[in-house]
Amino acid sequence: MRSLLICIIVLLSLSLSAQSTEFKSFERKGLIIGAAFGVSSIHLSFPEQASFSQTNASFPNIKIGAMISPKLAILAYLPGTVYTYSGNGSRKRDRGFEGIVPSVQYWLKDRWWLLGGAGLGMDAPAFYDIKNESERKFYFGSTLLAGTGFELWRWKNCALDLQGRVQYGTAKMPEGIRKGVAFSVGVGLNLY
Repeated sequence: MRSLLICIIVLLSLSLSAQSTEFKSFERKGLIIGAAFGVSSIHLSFPEQASFSQTNASFPNIKIGAMISPKLAILAYLPGTVYTYSGNGSRKRDRGFEGIVPSVQYWLKDRWWLLGGAGLGMDAPAFYDIKNESERKFYFGSTLLAGTGFELWRWKNCALDLQGRVQYGTAKMPEGIRKGVAFSVGVGLNLY
């Protein structure tokens, strides 16, 4: 049994070393499209109301842009974190801490990237939780975001990565200026 285990380990190591000599560099070029899904811890504060924190889903987290060099991309990034809110005596409902953020993504290493941007912040109704016309209101402000990720798996022009993001944003709501910060962890799929 021991010799069988040693034989399997030797064969696997030889197989992996043979594959590593045939390794072709992963090429990023042209259009980049990505989406991620994960979980966020969000902290929100409203004027004259108690601030609160929640852990909830993080989506849609969509990015689209172009590679301008093998290590640098210019993107439009749409981060999103869902939170549950009941303001002005209304029913409890899901809303989104979102944005439309022009961003830059740079690969420091072959698989490790950093992302940063600033743009339009939004507090928006969750599309699946709108019961009447008064719940369709969007509120706008500004947002900043920074993120990092590591590509776990790559195949042809596709990469699966583990990513983290922090987003700070504001929105002018009927209650006043809402401020929020969200820390997100997710899994992303990117096409190059």
